[in-house]
Amino acid sequence: MAFFSFFRRILGSAGPYAETGGSISAGTTSNTSTLPTSTKITGGITNERYPTDLDINNPTMLEQLHEARKYRSEIEQAARRCLLPSGIICGIGSRESHWGLALTPPNPGGRGDFSKRKPRGDRRGEIPNDGPGYGRGLMQIDYDWHEFARTGNWQNPRANLLKAADVLNDARRFLQERIHLSEKDLTQAIIAAYNAGATATLNCLQDHNDVDCATTGLDYSKDVLNRSGWFQLHGWQ
Repeated sequence: MAFFSFFRRILGSAGPYAETGGSISAGTTSNTSTLPTSTKITGGITNERYPTDLDINNPTMLEQLHEARKYRSEIEQAARRCLLPSGIICGIGSRESHWGLALTPPNPGGRGDFSKRKPRGDRRGEIPNDGPGYGRGLMQIDYDWHEFARTGNWQNPRANLLKAADVLNDARRFLQERIHLSEKDLTQAIIAAYNAGATATLNCLQDHNDVDCATTGLDYSKDVLNRSGWFQLHGWQ
């Protein structure tokens, strides 16, 4: 789930990219807005407030907020489906596609991750059969690993978000069956697994490495939570 350097230049990104994933920076920070942290578990969904170093009026993030609001009901449905706060879904969508603004074309039917990669998963050719761009839609569902990205209605915001929720749920089940984590640490591991895969994330944890040791830029879950905190400032829970 990655994008290309063109958008990094336009949108002010400074983070490194890797073959298997990526992000686009939210831009510069100033007038730091930090939220207090406290955790309460209700029905499996954490109500933790995430600190953010992004300015509440960060212009790049405000553009993303405008886009995310178009899909509010779908985002909240996906959040309920995977037992995560809607702010975290917002943070993932921000990191993955700037809520569509960083895709080609810049809408829910756009694609990302045009970097070259060797065939993996069910792919045998050098590029996807239907053209370049391994990341599909708002949540950048990966063409190689998910049948949905090859044959499903990935251009549809609701379908794309619900598939992302299923990927997050799969990561939750995989990790819960193999390692004991606090709810806070489990949430961060699930986010990291969305980018790096559940097995790679588990290996990071079992080797006592940082949870992001296999993620793009080595910061995926931290960056998502930072973005999530910003969305919480704007009313997303």
